[in-house]
Amino acid sequence: MKRYSKYLLLAASLTAASCSESWLDLNPSTSVTTEQALSTVNDLQTALNGVYRETSQHSYYGDNYWYYGDCRAMDVQAREGKDSGQRVSPYYEYNAIATDNLNIVLPWQRPYIVIRQANNIIQHIDEGSITDGDAEQLAAIKSEALVLRGLALFNLTRFFGMPYTYDNGASPGVPIVTKAVTPDYLPARNIVAECYAQVVADMTDALSGLSRERRDGYVNYWAAQALLSRVYLDMGEYQKAYEAATDVIQNAGALYSLYTISEYPGVWGQDFQSESLFELYISTTEPSEWGGGTGGEGAPMVYANENSTDWNNLILTEDYLTLLEEDPDDVRHSVTQYSRIENNAALPGAARNRRVFLGKFPGKTGDPKDNNICIIRLSEVYLNAAEAGAHLGGAALSESRGYLNTLISQRTPNASMQVASDADLTVDRVLKERRKELVGEGQIFFDFLRNKKTITRKGGWHLGTLETANAEVIEPTDLRIALPIPQTEIDSNPNVTQNPR
Repeated sequence: MKRYSKYLLLAASLTAASCSESWLDLNPSTSVTTEQALSTVNDLQTALNGVYRETSQHSYYGDNYWYYGDCRAMDVQAREGKDSGQRVSPYYEYNAIATDNLNIVLPWQRPYIVIRQANNIIQHIDEGSITDGDAEQLAAIKSEALVLRGLALFNLTRFFGMPYTYDNGASPGVPIVTKAVTPDYLPARNIVAECYAQVVADMTDALSGLSRERRDGYVNYWAAQALLSRVYLDMGEYQKAYEAATDVIQNAGALYSLYTISEYPGVWGQDFQSESLFELYISTTEPSEWGGGTGGEGAPMVYANENSTDWNNLILTEDYLTLLEEDPDDVRHSVTQYSRIENNAALPGAARNRRVFLGKFPGKTGDPKDNNICIIRLSEVYLNAAEAGAHLGGAALSESRGYLNTLISQRTPNASMQVASDADLTVDRVLKERRKELVGEGQIFFDFLRNKKTITRKGGWHLGTLETANAEVIEPTDLRIALPIPQTEIDSNPNVTQNPR
């Protein structure tokens, strides 16, 4: 029997080696056979743990899908340019190419591994081939697999398609695969709207089978609702986004709570804090229930404040620090740091005397590799409700302003920073707070795009390569927003078309 593990091992070895050859040249990533035999609930749970583990791996949430949404925007930048060999620079400079293994090929392949594994679990349950377990157990496992499959498709669509609000989802997205397929399956790209519809279907279909108890490291009902609020915002479905977000805020209070001002400086790098709605467990020293000790070992490393020429690639921009300095009492200053290397020559000159390093990922034991990956936390849900309410207007304004002010009150004692009236609750005001709160968590690029806002990256210590790459100002209609489809996919599947540049 051809077991799926051979693909995992091969992908991992290629990622680690940063080699250029493709490991799926003969078949597109959407159609590699999965033949993992599943017959018991224990088999299903083991397979599901593998899906969680794949979600945390390199080229998915283990690195690229974590930092991409920051380094493409204005608050985080590459420390050095592409010519210096920095891994994040092709995203930062908007010049990634279709043959780039680390930034294009592997980030396409890895989420499709998650999708194939999830499809295998779902298919075995739907076919009735599991010999033990009750209906509740099977529904729970299927529901978690559905959410992880939907999340993978959502992320692929965000990377390789234009934003939903660009043309109401009419432009090309990525191929949707919802069943086990054979290597001769050659799907075309679905449009963005179809991809989002499938994401919503997966996540909403999952809700009834998910636990409403807190399950650290795993998807529960509240995590799925929180993720749906993110998806609906991207679609411009503001009422649905508002309802999903407020469901979490109003009904999960016994399980989750906002960090207080006193708690905020000490929560970073610690396992499963009070805001953590869905967090992937990573450890360099101990095994996890997912079947191993290490996960991504990468996502936070790009922010590491250490003497490294490989991993500490990203720093905060002058624009972001200026924004934060509007309020000297804001507790979020606590996660900005000076370089640990005096007069750090690896930094742009003007940045050497500023707190340009982000300290959200200090490592559980001081090792920056040893950080969990929190995919969504409660602060974002409050911000999602506020953004949706600002769009909706009317009766939603007052309640949404209350959510935004509740968050602000847990970040600064300065009451003047709160939104004074319903009329002042604008999308721009919410975006400002999103920038302050979610920096380094991979969202601001998408926040601006869905709201059709221009991303401006000038001044301070932004690299001069932005000018030569024509990447100082990114309009929401810029076709470079959609990454190129990997050349390996174009070559192996004649039905897949390339993105225009």
